[in-house]
Amino acid sequence: MKKLFLIAVFSLVVLGAAAEIKFQSLDNLKGTNVVLVDEDAPQTIHITDAVLSNNGSDYSAKQIRCDIVNGVATYKLKFKRLTLFKDCKVTLTVNGEKLTINLQKSLLQK
Repeated sequence: MKKLFLIAVFSLVVLGAAAEIKFQSLDNLKGTNVVLVDEDAPQTIHITDAVLSNNGSDYSAKQIRCDIVNGVATYKLKFKRLTLFKDCKVTLTVNGEKLTINLQKSLLQK
């Protein structure tokens, strides 16, 4: 019974700690630059991989930067300059966890 309770509590903690990374902006000057924001970021962030999926192709980030100010993380990702954006998604590996952000959906809403 104790093990079941501990597993339930641990599961809730893990779900509560999941990052909510949102698309902020995209510009196409000197490369394709994507800015993502996490308003409830952990104190330490380690990004090991960032891949932009676009029109059936994958592009690894040329540059990755993450700034944390007052618990808000700003991810700045730079990719090869692209001219066509179709079915865009960014997959990040943050603190060992893969997260996928659908850019196409966010671009259509703006």
